[in-house]
Amino acid sequence: MTSEVEPMFRYWGKAATDYPGQPNWHPLLYHALDVTAVAAAWWDADPAIRATFSKAFQNGPITEPQLLAWILYFTALHDLGKFDVCFQLKASPVVREIWSELDFDDVDISKRNVADFNHGSWGFRWGLKERDAWTGITDWPVSDEDSWRSWLQAVTGHHGEFPQDSAANREYEAADHVLEHDRQARHAFVLAVAELFLARNGIELGSLPPPCTLASQDLLAGFCSVCDWIGSNTDVMPYRFLDQGLPLERYFAERVSELRQRKWLYELGVIGQPSAYRTLSALLKPGETPRGVQVLVDGLDAQPGMLLIEAPTGSGKTEAALAHAWRWLAGGTAHSIVFALPTQATANAMLKRAEAFAEKAFSGDAANVVLAHGKRDYHDGFERLVRAGYRTTAQGAHEAGVQCSTWLAQSRKRIFLGQLGVCTVDQVLLSVLPVRHKFVRGFGINRSVLIVDEVHAYDSYMHGLLAEVLSRQRAVGGSAILLSATLPSKIRNQLLAAWGSVSAEDAPYPVLWQAIENRAQPIPVPDKQRPPHRAVSTKLQKTLEAMPDAALMTEIVAAAKSGARVAVVCNLVDNAQRLARQLRENAEGVPIDMFHARYRFVDRQAKETAVLNQYGREAPRGTGRILVATQVVEQSLDLDFDWLITQICPVDLLFQRIGRLHRHERVRPQGFEQPCCTVLSVEAEDYGLFELIYGNARVLWRTEQLLVGNPRIDFPKAYRDWIELVYGEEWDGEPEAITQSYCEFSGRQMAAAMDARQMVSLQRKPFSDDDVQITVKTRDGEMNVTVLALRDDGRCLDGTSLEGLEDRVAREVCDMNSIPVPKSWEKLFSGSECDEDGRYQLVFSPSTERGWTTQTGKATFCYSEEFGLEKKTDGPT
Repeated sequence: MTSEVEPMFRYWGKAATDYPGQPNWHPLLYHALDVTAVAAAWWDADPAIRATFSKAFQNGPITEPQLLAWILYFTALHDLGKFDVCFQLKASPVVREIWSELDFDDVDISKRNVADFNHGSWGFRWGLKERDAWTGITDWPVSDEDSWRSWLQAVTGHHGEFPQDSAANREYEAADHVLEHDRQARHAFVLAVAELFLARNGIELGSLPPPCTLASQDLLAGFCSVCDWIGSNTDVMPYRFLDQGLPLERYFAERVSELRQRKWLYELGVIGQPSAYRTLSALLKPGETPRGVQVLVDGLDAQPGMLLIEAPTGSGKTEAALAHAWRWLAGGTAHSIVFALPTQATANAMLKRAEAFAEKAFSGDAANVVLAHGKRDYHDGFERLVRAGYRTTAQGAHEAGVQCSTWLAQSRKRIFLGQLGVCTVDQVLLSVLPVRHKFVRGFGINRSVLIVDEVHAYDSYMHGLLAEVLSRQRAVGGSAILLSATLPSKIRNQLLAAWGSVSAEDAPYPVLWQAIENRAQPIPVPDKQRPPHRAVSTKLQKTLEAMPDAALMTEIVAAAKSGARVAVVCNLVDNAQRLARQLRENAEGVPIDMFHARYRFVDRQAKETAVLNQYGREAPRGTGRILVATQVVEQSLDLDFDWLITQICPVDLLFQRIGRLHRHERVRPQGFEQPCCTVLSVEAEDYGLFELIYGNARVLWRTEQLLVGNPRIDFPKAYRDWIELVYGEEWDGEPEAITQSYCEFSGRQMAAAMDARQMVSLQRKPFSDDDVQITVKTRDGEMNVTVLALRDDGRCLDGTSLEGLEDRVAREVCDMNSIPVPKSWEKLFSGSECDEDGRYQLVFSPSTERGWTTQTGKATFCYSEEFGLEKKTDGPT
């Protein structure tokens, strides 16, 4: 290439020796415009993107076209650091072709310097250093300088983390004329894209972009990252020969036109087409009509905001939430939905409902519905993005396609880029923690309606993180819906405050709270739609370890033999496993089912399906069965029992469990015509491990006292009265030990809330979001450790081999064969191998009695599809 070529055309942006065609490199200037073209096409196609950015950058006098101009300008600068000879030498044969005058003796750069060169950090550094020369301004006010820096930091951080001002000094030597060539190329490039995007909208290069808050910076960074992933995909943007005579505006227009004509954003699954809203009735089964809180939805204000729904279990909160989310989708203020639930089991149970909703709420081809931690059909568009990342390029692991592939290969991440993602709340909370690519999660949430179910189920630490998520969602004009049947008023007010709304008033239960801007308005359910009075009789029994004694087990078996579907809910997995074995020994002819969290996920899914088939709404009745389960049945699962036995737990969780008792209208077996709940408490003076599980002896003691004094619970009145009594400050005659225990618990909760605030503001090198260290940071020390169950030949227990599998397939297989175990077990795995995702690998051998067994040196573990993972040492878990 001759010296007549301008400096900025002498730099490659993409290069691949195995590229299927010619040329095998792509000019940097073209790549910058490719990515910017994706941003422009996305902006044009998605009203939710326009609405979100307009709200996020609303400060200052700026029109929408001017805002778009700034977004496109800075997006074009995302790879500014590639205008550097050190980066260019990652593909030295290409450099010899396009910069033939370069004498390699004029540069002294080691292979390590080349390999380690971070073009994001150096793009940020060059931008700060050379900005004065580009703009002609040397005296920047501090606030103006911060705004410019924030925009540049957002786009140059597109590979996972924001670069910092303290970039290292250049660790290589090059002749002055080489460094000057780089500088001239950067200068010419910046002027060219400023002319293309800013000047045409009446903006001078020396002007200031709109103020950029932390929330808007994350939004911009996430948007730029995904645009870079798409713009780096050679199916979408094939390499082009350099044509210096082709005007840049024409090249850009052609790329935008190609994106629109091929509908690439739709084909890749990042954009869907919402259908017109058809009222909440469209989500109901034939013959059903809206009830309770559902009757309020179609009359709600459709402005973006937060909706908090307090209503009993089984009252249709999910349909109400999805219907209002649909209104936002159809109105163009949101593009997608992220549905977060407390556990993997509840998230998995939501999938079919999500798919049914998506068929109605999105038109055209099937919407991109993604379940975190689930093995299901892989969206074709996501598949193309993943496979593009397998190509070898000169950038190696820093290649945008590789990072996109790594991201989308894991279902727990790709939920943020579809039209409807179903996940555990942990995945949402990671968006505000110091994690690589956290802003991609944040971008996915910001453009979506965030629905958080069972919002009462989280501790102070998680509520602290959730408050930050809600605050950022509001800051960019996003929307959120929170659901709960059993929410203490203190928590409700904290959540409203996180949205920036205040409401001192109370409201009768059930109720919707709509928060728009700074006001939160309670909207009670009409009297005619209030839930009917429901009386549940209770019986409190104190037994050893709160386990059913021989007499009660006899009653349970007799009930099942009479045709009743009975549930026994234990607080500890090993209690459930022990009880199930005892019942099987004494209940000949009666099916005994088990369900808890300590299964391989593939077995847990099968268990969950079986439980729904036997105890769910549509389950055939007539014969009795017994389900021994843990807390996994108390949230989001549509189960219906004739009799419920449960160990003592906090009142809100007790009500969740009771919500599975006589849940639907049906003929009940003789003797079980009226709902009855038997509550087992400990004989000892303290609650032992139960206090450790729930952290708070006061709520257990107060719940027990209410049960002692009230042999009947009256709903819906109890949702307010009992919960406020148990979680309130006043209680006459509370034992000093209980008060002291609560004071200690309260101190821990205050510390946890402070920890959450510190984690959000933590200034450190970001964790990998596959790093077990950060995964546990979404919950206050209670997150389970994970083990991967393998056979001694390296295969999974079902015989699946991991050898030769694509990375994303291997990850999914490992996820499906992983088992969550208590954090306290980690010390037992000291001699076990730990994989790159933080899973301990346990190698099992077949056992005729227990299915599979393994010895770690400190404990013996057994695994079976029926009972899950069991630890054969002292000490319950």
